[in-house]
Amino acid sequence: MSESTRQVIMTRCPLGGSTELLFETGTVEEAFAEKGAEVVLLQSLPEQEHIKHLTQEAPLAFRDGGNVPPIWSHSKGTPTLVIGLNGIIQSHAIIVAPDSEIRTVQDLRGKRLSVPDHGGKVIDPMRAMTLRGYDTILKGAGIDPSEVVFVDTPVDGRANSAHVDAKGNLIGNREGVSDKDFVSHHVEEIKALREGRIDAFFSHRALVSQIVHKGIGRVLIDIAQTDLPQVNNIYPTVITVDAGFAKANRDIVVEYLYRLLLMAKTAAADPENYEVLTVKAQFGVTVEEQKETREKTWYTKLAPSFDEELVAALAEQKRFLLEKGIIEQDFDLSEWIDESFLEEAKERFRQLNKA
Repeated sequence: MSESTRQVIMTRCPLGGSTELLFETGTVEEAFAEKGAEVVLLQSLPEQEHIKHLTQEAPLAFRDGGNVPPIWSHSKGTPTLVIGLNGIIQSHAIIVAPDSEIRTVQDLRGKRLSVPDHGGKVIDPMRAMTLRGYDTILKGAGIDPSEVVFVDTPVDGRANSAHVDAKGNLIGNREGVSDKDFVSHHVEEIKALREGRIDAFFSHRALVSQIVHKGIGRVLIDIAQTDLPQVNNIYPTVITVDAGFAKANRDIVVEYLYRLLLMAKTAAADPENYEVLTVKAQFGVTVEEQKETREKTWYTKLAPSFDEELVAALAEQKRFLLEKGIIEQDFDLSEWIDESFLEEAKERFRQLNKA
């Protein structure tokens, strides 16, 4: 890299969105090269840097993924800006054993619900997501949280983490776990369920279908299949940029968003082909499992936006995290959101794609 080349460090959650498609197709590297910039995937850096996927500290430039880490990090004072939101509905469900006597949500009274605990992590998005999911389901059924038993399940993130980087390399450690029993994020909870130490746990995305297909568990309720609020870590997903980077590199920020808009249009025209590409960052997930666990019109919702419903969902998630003590400091959502970059990207998109 020459001294004049700008370095753009990026990260994304393996959720199968537009940023993932940019990496899979090499589009992001090509686009930034035209701007005299080099893309660096955060996970390709030394392991001690990977924590910035959660803390979002500089020199990380862009993050696209679940909303808990960016809300948490900004509440801590990390100077980021929200430059886009996405809202693809995907499964988030309570799982019970295949032969469990629990048949309805009402049967959860008195039962032990697993809450994953990743220990030393600065923020635990899986734990926050689980608490949010239980809260939504229990409230919807008129069950007070005091009527169930929440059980902390210690989780080794290295054993549970498994997805591939943009070059197809497996990230994570799954030693000692057979393919038949391995479901990313749920190694310890599956064991606890089998040993009768818990009665249920919470899962999301295509992991839900993996669990069912492997005969590991049964879906008790999937929020995505109900009229309950969809708000959780994976709805809406959030695209953020380091505020200092954005100020110094506005052209790159706009280019990134423009490429997301272009990718959304391309994928919408050929969803079957792009469906295959979106599973590659999720270890062991098949196209069939992904199709089963996200809305059929996913390909129409890849473009970043600030739709009123998504902004309201982000505000509601912030409120929940504050109420539960997951974040300690409130902040002004309107000051965190900067729509100007996306508006500029949309104008460019309109000018270059008039046909």
